[in-house]
Amino acid sequence: MHDTILKALRTGIRVDGSILRIKSAQPGRFREEHNIELCYDNEGEEHYLLYMKIFKGRPPAYRPWVEVFSINNDLRIRGKPHTYFDSLLEDTVLRLCTGNMAGGARLFVEYFNDIETRSQLQRGFPPVLSRLGYKMFGLGFTWFKDWYFPEGFLEGNQKLQGEIALDDERRTKHLQATRKEAERFTQAYAAREIKDEYLRRALDRHDSVIPLIDRVIAAPRAKLPGVCE
Repeated sequence: MHDTILKALRTGIRVDGSILRIKSAQPGRFREEHNIELCYDNEGEEHYLLYMKIFKGRPPAYRPWVEVFSINNDLRIRGKPHTYFDSLLEDTVLRLCTGNMAGGARLFVEYFNDIETRSQLQRGFPPVLSRLGYKMFGLGFTWFKDWYFPEGFLEGNQKLQGEIALDDERRTKHLQATRKEAERFTQAYAAREIKDEYLRRALDRHDSVIPLIDRVIAAPRAKLPGVCE
């Protein structure tokens, strides 16, 4: 996973008229960690995009993880303003981070500037029904932790953690718990008129998440299709 990400970004990835690539890469706190500054080149102009920490793991005790943070949501592509969230750039970054992840690997994504996700998680929505959590679920993450109040000084802003299950048995348990949480949340709004846009979107996601969970539980070795593909 680690080497694949670095190789792809050093070469450059074409996304929606831009080129996504590494601006700088520095050693981290220990030999398995790298700190990456990611930029996008559009029409010959280089723009800052985000930071990424990549930890390739230290078997057998520590499994790989990737953290994405300090995201620039105000982009300019072909001279026009764009946002990072819900863009092809975001989908590409998430797929790149998770493409070769094995069981037990984790992804942390900061949502401080992601207004929809922040609003949904702060109000207690199940992570899988939030904007960001739904994308992460579609990439194979079945266990979530909302770092809504990081402890200490070095953890940074709010972030959503997703983990890929170690095996089929654990994944089934994760999915069963996720299903109960999503059903309980949705039932609380049954027969109500929904005017809140972020709530309506979360409830709409429920309609696609539940059948997918049921399908995977019935066939444990089935893959979760990528929502952002």
